[in-house]
Amino acid sequence: MLTFLNRLFVGPFYARNAGTFLVVILLAFGFLSAREHKALITACLGSWFLLGIVFILWGFYVVKVSTFVRQELAAPEHLFLQTFWLIPNPIRWLLWLALEIALLAPVIAYGGWMIQLATVYQKWDSLAAIVIYQIGLIGAGVSINDYRLRHPGPNTLQLPHFRVRLPYELFFPVYWLRREPLSLVLTKAFSGLLLAGVCRLYPTDAYDQRLLLIGLLLAILSHAQVGGQVSDFEKKYLILLPNLPFTWWQRLIRYTCTYGLIWLPELLILLRNCPDAIRLDYVIWLWLTGWGWLLLMHTLAYGRDILPERWLSGIFASFILGLLLIMFGVPVGAWLIIGWVSAVGIWYRAFPL
Repeated sequence: MLTFLNRLFVGPFYARNAGTFLVVILLAFGFLSAREHKALITACLGSWFLLGIVFILWGFYVVKVSTFVRQELAAPEHLFLQTFWLIPNPIRWLLWLALEIALLAPVIAYGGWMIQLATVYQKWDSLAAIVIYQIGLIGAGVSINDYRLRHPGPNTLQLPHFRVRLPYELFFPVYWLRREPLSLVLTKAFSGLLLAGVCRLYPTDAYDQRLLLIGLLLAILSHAQVGGQVSDFEKKYLILLPNLPFTWWQRLIRYTCTYGLIWLPELLILLRNCPDAIRLDYVIWLWLTGWGWLLLMHTLAYGRDILPERWLSGIFASFILGLLLIMFGVPVGAWLIIGWVSAVGIWYRAFPL
């Protein structure tokens, strides 16, 4: 029964929120080193105000988990779970307890790290508060889930729904985050870890700037499928978009902003892990070059039915050719100009109106 519940609740929850977890990880650990993060936790242990903020964030996470469980219990394909309440109370509560611990694993893990540091620095009051609060969160989550199971009727109290009008530039990033989180996680994780690894590798030997260009090339090619995903997204959800009275340059500007948002985490990673021997302006040029080449790949893939085999063959050939040109010393400025000029030129020839 526990295996069944894990497949029904735990797996889908983490899969559906994988993009959110990626963003949190990038924000929490992309800017701060382990030492800086440890110092932040130490500050929280010594300040009830900061510790209270952490508790509030954990409470929001429990609300999100409980909302997900409620939605799954109310889903038409899961109505058979209403018979779950026929299981004896002790066993049912133990199952809910194991399920809640699995769903709150990120909070419990982070709390465990705080408890370990609280033990080292002998912050016994903060340690006791963290333990009691986490036990209370788990108990509250179990109670809420079991109550919803035994009372499947509509809510008597509903929180207000906030509606935010998104600009067009955010349509695909939000869709990618909510509907295809696994693709987002794999793409950005591979690209970010690759750039960070190249930056960390640079000071270990007598490398030159070509190493960073090679890492940039691989990071760009890891986004090769994004242009096709944008095209499929618009064909499915924005059918009227081609008929709207936009000029070619207005459309290109919107796509440029979209890809700028998609490529923004790489800028943060480059700035955070920039080697001491590399100037900051060179890192900016690297990021702008990647932005232009992402836009170029978009113009090549948008609105075209390209066989996956041919597209992959083109990507592989581009990697070999790009690697040779980098090794022959083509500078980043040339790559920057080629990417942006080619993107604008191809888009104008393909969509002149």
